Parts: sequence; structure tokens; C-alpha cells
Amino acid sequence: MLERALPPLPPGARLAMLLQPLPRPYPQPTHAEVEAIGRMQDAPLRNLHITHTYHVLKVCFAGVLGEVDQSWCGFSTWASKTAGTFIRKEMVAVLERDMLSRAEAVMRGLGVTQARLLGSWGLPSGVATVLSRAVDPVMSAVATHIAQGNLRVFQELGPLYTAMLEHFTGPDAKSPAALERVVAVLKPGPLESGGQDLLIRAVRAYHEALSLTRTKERAERVLLANALVGYHEQVRLQESIIGALGAPLKELFLDHLRELLRARGHGMPEPWLAAVFTPLAERLERCWRELMTLELPDRTLRLGEDIPALSAAADFPPDLLRLEHPELCALLKQLDRTPDDTAGSAARDWGSVKDRMNLIVDLFRSRQQDRVLYEPPFTPAQVEAFQQGRMPGGRL
Repeated sequence: MLERALPPLPPGARLAMLLQPLPRPYPQPTHAEVEAIGRMQDAPLRNLHITHTYHVLKVCFAGVLGEVDQSWCGFSTWASKTAGTFIRKEMVAVLERDMLSRAEAVMRGLGVTQARLLGSWGLPSGVATVLSRAVDPVMSAVATHIAQGNLRVFQELGPLYTAMLEHFTGPDAKSPAALERVVAVLKPGPLESGGQDLLIRAVRAYHEALSLTRTKERAERVLLANALVGYHEQVRLQESIIGALGAPLKELFLDHLRELLRARGHGMPEPWLAAVFTPLAERLERCWRELMTLELPDRTLRLGEDIPALSAAADFPPDLLRLEHPELCALLKQLDRTPDDTAGSAARDWGSVKDRMNLIVDLFRSRQQDRVLYEPPFTPAQVEAFQQGRMPGGRL
């Protein structure tokens, strides 16, 4: 399990924090600032700017929607922060350790032939050596794909949330004209042909929420908007995700294993080696696909496992426990395999948009009113450092 993003606070301190008005130490991002981040070439540094900008957008957007319900930016902050650990390749040691522990369990079930081949060099040293050699180039490729996806999403959605902040505040924020000014920057048409119909529907749902006074009605519109943005985002990310998951771990593992066995004097023919160790390599590759995580302020979620229920008493907050809005109900019927229940929310195949959305809608629904998500992803000193063009110290 990965370390927490922030040290846990005593219960009393956390409660006091949650009851305080939301601090707003940073000004609202401008279109020029968002576009400048999108042009940055240094991927690790750019990711820090993207993550921080999502945080500022979510805090500013709370001034539009109210502080009860998180916008999509509340979740994208932490998704981008998690992406940063891959972009900076900080996950290498953690992933190697996790996969090695899984490999040990796999090897215990292998037959006599593999055990004899491993011989005196044994599992801990031999497989660890091979795995380390295979994971390093894989992580370099993964870092590139994740950085591309992080940038692609920000370039599309950063300007959109900036536009909503600009037009959904002020005396005419609730007017049809304000809505149309935001919609005008989007391209009509289905997602499959490059259109932004899902985002247009999301903008309309956010705008409807501005005029609603019942907390349940407002919460449902915000969830609808968040889910639509999430759906659009995940389709846009599909190429990057498939690229990251498709890194040739199995082939690299087998290549390095053959080299190591040859160096130790094993004379088994190449086809036999491949036949004997391919099952292990395939199991490790499956493990790789199961190690996707999302780091939140108070916990790390394994995305191959069900989203934890909000509490022992309920999976979702009261406003979202039983949904009524027709468009929202229809969307979740399309995306959620287990409506009204976090059981079964695990993404069995992170390479499938359908599986990812099955998990994401339950994540959004269960944590939409979790104020902990407003916590800043970085310290003020870290923000000052990367805004000056320097990689910050400390854990990012």
C-alpha cells in the first residue's frame, strides 16, 4: 500500500478543519495561465502545475456551486497527483516490491521444472533481478503515455472550467446568455467523431445547479455534470491508457530471464524456456494491470477493488442515496453495473472504458460531498518552488 498523501490528522483537528470556511489563498486561473501550462515541455514540472491548477479551480468553483458538492476538479486534482508519481517514475520501487510479492505466490504454485531451473539463484534474487530489468523500460514508456494523457485532458478541460468560472459568476451568472457563452466554446457532435456533446450536457447541468435551492436537486445535477465530464475524459484518455497498459512487460521479462539463465549455464532450448516461463510472465503482466491506484488525501484506492462505502450505514451521502433526476438515472444505468451499491464497482480491466466508468461513477457519487478532497495537494513552499521553475523538495 502506498503512503498517504498527507499525514493523518487527529479526529478533532480534522473535524475543526472541515467546519472552517474554505481558504482561498490563490487567485482564479486565467485563460493565459492555463494555456501557458499546456505549452510546457517539462512533463514532471508541467504535471505539478496541472495538479495545482485543478486544485485552485475546484476551490474557486466552490464559490460558484457552493462548498457542499465537489466538482469534477475535486477528483481530477488527485488523479493528476497520482499520475505525477508515474510521470516522475517514483512508482518503480513500489511496483517492483508489490509485483515481487505476487510473483512469490505464483512461483509457489509452479511445477518442478521451473523450480529446478531457478536452482541455486532462487526466487528472491533471480526473479527480482529479472523484474527490475524489465520494469525500468516499461516505466519509462508508461511515464510518457501518462504524461501525454495528463496534458491532453488538461488542455481540453482546464480552459472549460476557467470559462465556467468567468461566466457563471456575477449578476447574470444564471442567465441563458451566460450559459450560451460557455457552450459556444465547445464543438457539438458525438464523442466518437471528436465532438463535445457530453461536455455541453455537463455545462448545462452545472448551470442548472446554480438556480436550485434544494440540496438534493443540486447534488444530483452536480453528479450528472461530473459523470459526463468523467465519461468524456476517459474516452479521450483511452489511447494513453492502452499505451501504458500495453507496455511489453511479458516479453521483456522473458527476454531478461533467458539472458540470466544462459549466463548461469542452463542449456535448455529457447522454445522450452519460453514454454516453461510464459505462464509466470503472463501472470506478472496481469498483476501489472491490477496495480492501478488513486491516491486521495486520506487513503489510497486500488482500482481493481470495490470503492469503499461512504460509511457502515450507507454507500453514498443522503442527497445521493436514492437518485431521482431522469437524465442522471439514465446515465448511471448505462455506466454502473451495480446501481445504488459500491459492491461490484471494481474495474476488472482498466483498459476498458466501460470498466473504468463503472468504478468512477461510484467514486464520484460516494465522495462528492467529502470535504477532505478540498485539501491542497502540495505545501505552499512546494507551490512556490515549481512556480519558480524548480522541482520541489519533499514528498510530492
